[in-house]
Amino acid sequence: MITKCAKMEFPNSPFEDSNISDEREMTKETIITDAITYIRELQTNVYNLSQQLLEMEVTHGVELETKNGKIIDIAEEMDKWGIEPEVQVAHIVPTKLWIKIVCQKKRGGFTKLMEAMNVLGFDLNDTSVTASIRALLVTSSVEVVRGGLTEVNQIREILLEIIRGI
Repeated sequence: MITKCAKMEFPNSPFEDSNISDEREMTKETIITDAITYIRELQTNVYNLSQQLLEMEVTHGVELETKNGKIIDIAEEMDKWGIEPEVQVAHIVPTKLWIKIVCQKKRGGFTKLMEAMNVLGFDLNDTSVTASIRALLVTSSVEVVRGGLTEVNQIREILLEIIRGI
């Protein structure tokens, strides 16, 4: 079975097929050939866009790592922007606490913080973490278990010591 169709117009289409004419026989062979050509063009576009993305990531990564040829010191940058380590602790109910922590973003810092909170006898219920280039904001609702601390000021001081040591 052979079907004839008129040429289809696609404005701004990046795909050009030299086999398309104003009127063409639509056979299985031509349909498959057109599909293969279209897929190859898509693969070429994917490859080109992937290369552009990699170039942008490399360029952006270099910009983040260096500033006027110097390696950025995270602590120095946090001081410059007025971001200081901060801990807020409040009771929700006698055995539940709300904790807010702002600290420097360092590799493994969040893990160390969570391990320390576990050792203190806290069971984390709702935790939210927001990270930027230089800082980490952790808010959490914790339940005091295993005879953990419940004194707000004492918990705040211990957590401050922990985040300064990270």
